Amino acid sequence: MPPHPRPRNTAETLAAVAPLVTRWMERVLAGADPPLTLGQYLGLRAIAAGVDSAADLARAAGVSESAVSQLVAGFERAGTVERTSASDDRRRRRLALTPDGERLLRSAQRLVGARLEPLVASLAPPDADALAALLRRIEPALAGTAPPRRPPPPHPPGPHRPPHP
Repeated sequence: MPPHPRPRNTAETLAAVAPLVTRWMERVLAGADPPLTLGQYLGLRAIAAGVDSAADLARAAGVSESAVSQLVAGFERAGTVERTSASDDRRRRRLALTPDGERLLRSAQRLVGARLEPLVASLAPPDADALAALLRRIEPALAGTAPPRRPPPPHPPGPHRPPHP
């Protein structure tokens, strides 16, 4: 009997693999110099790709719109991102990587590539190419849609609620 039940469809397969990749990414990025969170890495990638609004950055980095201001403030303190006034609207601020931000992103990308590449090295080149193409197709859907809201925390058992066995 296999150690894990075989997923029955594409969504289940994605749900099984994505958290494992996330764990790898978190641990690899924690070893970067300086360490990065997954949200920071995704934020730097998004800004490098031209995302410059807070709402778009929140979706691309998988963080809430309220958390994105902390993300950008941390980037600014670290000197990796700068905000400039948009030429078409002085109230709007554009985001751009600084040279330090570009170096940090390139370094993190090299590290991630070096650590994840062995995981897919056993795939035949056509399979690896097909996987990459399919992942590139799903990335915009995931990065362009806000994650579902977190549910409220569970209520602790009270005198009127029996505890779960």
